[in-house]
Amino acid sequence: MVNRVNVFYEGWGERWHWGTLAIATSPHAPILFEYTPEALQQGLELSALNLPLSSRTYSGFPSFNEGLPGVIADALPDGWGRLLMDRLFRKRGVDPNKVTVLERLTYVSDTAMGAFSFHPEVALTDKTRQDIPLDLLAREAQAVLAGKDSALLAQLVDMGGSPQGARPKALVYRCETTQRTSTVNFDGAEPWLIKFPAQSEHVEVCVIEYIYAVCAFQCGLEVPQIEYFDLGYGLAAFGAKRFDRQGELRIPMHSLAGYLNADFRIPNCDYDTFIRSTGHITQNDMSAVKQAFACALFNVIFNNRDDHTKNFSYLLNEHREWKLAPAYDLTYNEGPSGYHQMSVMGETQLIPRQAILALAKAANISAPEVEQMIERFATVATSFSALCNEFFNQEIRPTTIKHIQQTLNRNLAAIRS
Repeated sequence: MVNRVNVFYEGWGERWHWGTLAIATSPHAPILFEYTPEALQQGLELSALNLPLSSRTYSGFPSFNEGLPGVIADALPDGWGRLLMDRLFRKRGVDPNKVTVLERLTYVSDTAMGAFSFHPEVALTDKTRQDIPLDLLAREAQAVLAGKDSALLAQLVDMGGSPQGARPKALVYRCETTQRTSTVNFDGAEPWLIKFPAQSEHVEVCVIEYIYAVCAFQCGLEVPQIEYFDLGYGLAAFGAKRFDRQGELRIPMHSLAGYLNADFRIPNCDYDTFIRSTGHITQNDMSAVKQAFACALFNVIFNNRDDHTKNFSYLLNEHREWKLAPAYDLTYNEGPSGYHQMSVMGETQLIPRQAILALAKAANISAPEVEQMIERFATVATSFSALCNEFFNQEIRPTTIKHIQQTLNRNLAAIRS
């Protein structure tokens, strides 16, 4: 049993011992956390709201984070990554329910999203990558989702065991100049994240996410580089350039959920909290606050109701300043029972105009500027069908396009009235 894990900070080419997690031998003892003397000397606040730099011993972290501080819980895989890890445990005769959270961190080691690494390292795979075609990855992912065995399970864990979210994912490398994508790093390549449809999802979800990213860019949101992959044989994938990597450098990342120590599985946050948190972590950077409001407006108009607190993040730049991360996981989503996961000034279904204006006021955005934003977003939203039909008329079912366009029009009508 692992009773102690050292957490190293590896942001922007640095590497130093940031903190230590420890647990007593009692199986029900709480996890303890302490900053190292070097961390206190560095003075780098990575989670000032709930884990400010201090020489004290922290404990009592929430159970929904498996007893970890939010900033460290961000490194744990969930959804697809957790499924892969647990499947490999079972294949090797290990009961996943008996694997402690500290042990899971040692398996994650230096493959976590963001810039933490965890030691001692325990290798879950030999980390020897093969160049696996994306269409084969897509088929193997569907096999795993269906509960079938996969000869590539270890490789899937290595490539997709760290990202969060329910859809199957793989961390790959891509060169924009040559358009080459590979599961093995090569000269001129940059890290990308590839997503495949979840079980029982129509392949069109990949196209829709691509179009949503295009729409977000047209609305003025910052989005990563994206790509749609038609893999043939009824298979497809959506890809985005990773923003927690810059070449070989690791970029510190902190989700809104981790920053607030919030349970992203439960709708317990308002966009007003997102706005205020963005102001707090970025030292009142108004450009970041406006981007946060723009994300809220986009999700409302474009009906992205899977807007939980893990779908918003912050990045630490090379000057040790927190900035809002590019928008991600943007797609059409009805939400649980038709509700937004994050409320808009208390509203969770058809968001009225007064809620948007109240949120804008909380973000210190003037009424004329809000009107300009609404009209810009409306121009993009009303052209959704045309965009689909112009570029992807074969990949998306006409009934899907019609349904989404009708929903966007309804959302716009509520905001404009």
